[in-house]
Amino acid sequence: MAVASGLSLSPDIQAKPTRPLWTPSWPLLMGLAAFAWLAACKGGPLLADPDTHWHITVGNWILQHGTVPRVDIYSFTFAGQPWIAKEWLSQVVLAAAYDLGGWGGVVALAAAAIGVTFALLLRLLLRDLTAFPAVLFTVAAFAMTSVHFLARPHVLAFPFMLWWVAGLVRAVEERRAPKPLLLVAMLFWANLHGGFTLGLLLAGAMALDALVGAKDGAERRALLIAWAKFGVAAVLVACMTPYGPESMLVTLRIFGLGDALATISEWKPPNFQQQPIQELVLLIALYLVLSRGLKLPLIRLLIVIGLAHLFLRYVRNVELLAMLTPLVIAPVLARQWPSLRPTASATGRLAALARPAGHGVVAVCLSLTALLAVGLTRPGLVTASKATTPSAALEFAREAGLKGHVFNHYGYGGYLIESGVPTFIDGRGELFGGDFIKRYVGAVNLHGDVSLESILDQYKIEWTLLAKDLPANKLLALLPGWRLAYSDDQATIYVRDR
Repeated sequence: MAVASGLSLSPDIQAKPTRPLWTPSWPLLMGLAAFAWLAACKGGPLLADPDTHWHITVGNWILQHGTVPRVDIYSFTFAGQPWIAKEWLSQVVLAAAYDLGGWGGVVALAAAAIGVTFALLLRLLLRDLTAFPAVLFTVAAFAMTSVHFLARPHVLAFPFMLWWVAGLVRAVEERRAPKPLLLVAMLFWANLHGGFTLGLLLAGAMALDALVGAKDGAERRALLIAWAKFGVAAVLVACMTPYGPESMLVTLRIFGLGDALATISEWKPPNFQQQPIQELVLLIALYLVLSRGLKLPLIRLLIVIGLAHLFLRYVRNVELLAMLTPLVIAPVLARQWPSLRPTASATGRLAALARPAGHGVVAVCLSLTALLAVGLTRPGLVTASKATTPSAALEFAREAGLKGHVFNHYGYGGYLIESGVPTFIDGRGELFGGDFIKRYVGAVNLHGDVSLESILDQYKIEWTLLAKDLPANKLLALLPGWRLAYSDDQATIYVRDR
């Protein structure tokens, strides 16, 4: 049995009581705790991805040239081929943070974006739910998503993603089209991260939900026209990037990589043996849904199933399931169990903290956050992950005068771009294409249809820079014409004899 959509807020919750100057709130505490935890890690999880290096490099190129790149200028394998920096705004912001505060500035920026994200998520949930379930949803989302906390464009887009989806859900609940102001969220999202295409699809799904839940034919016709206008406007706004509609086409090219996606770690299915918390959260959610008899409207049920599918297919989509599902189902929970609905007359500490914080405590928290951010920028305090920065090996290569094309480890591509060394491959999968990526993976693991030797000859490779444990190194040790030039605990360099 489906539950019809409709306004879930009680009239008495609309009142805005005056808040004492020094009263905290759950969202403020959540955001501060998230920022402080990530700041205390000094970049450990946030700087673990090699793509951060090339995002910053591209951002600095944009700042220096006053325009955006349209062809590849960072690899030698695809040099001059069409390529766009679809996340140009995030890259500029990341570069500015790096230029101002080094890696500490990048960590502070990403930690702040994540803190704002979960503070916003909790505030949005508190519109429909009492404090306990809203905090529970937010903490669970934080625990699931933490594996994808990286100083990359997607974390900067998180707040705008929440703003967009919450605005769509609110429009359906209030039986109207989304307000035009919501288009600002899409404008930022489209320039910050390629995931905005999902936002457009969700707008279509929520429009369908609104039509299905309409009271009669007249309301359905009015909603159809209003949502259609908003949908057209949303697509037009999404095209307001330096690349126009081409930013949307990149998503198709990424999914067009096919089987090659499975060779990239973040595009693999989740591994619950490595991430037991994700499995635990999913099992608890499944238990609650089955034991309590939650009934969702058909379209929202399909949305939740779709989000679950995206996560189970690609682990990088964990934030979509963890953060968007609560927003989609919160109004339904409030209707099905009225005891979960917040009221202005509620008393107690939990209810008090659900209201907005006082201006005094907000100012104190912002000041504390600023101090922590400044502290992170102290020279030498925060450094990039050693796993993605083979600095000693690259220093040896420069001192040895190694020239020509390098056959590099995928995870070192970002660092090589930052260092000005043209790459064989790096994290820009949509540029290299599925066939090229599969050939590379097969070659370095010695199981592909194309041999490592043929690739080295085809691309005129003069030296290699690979992770020490890759099988390709064992073959290079046996190949005539190649010699071991450098090796440490992280990387190995082989050089072609001439």
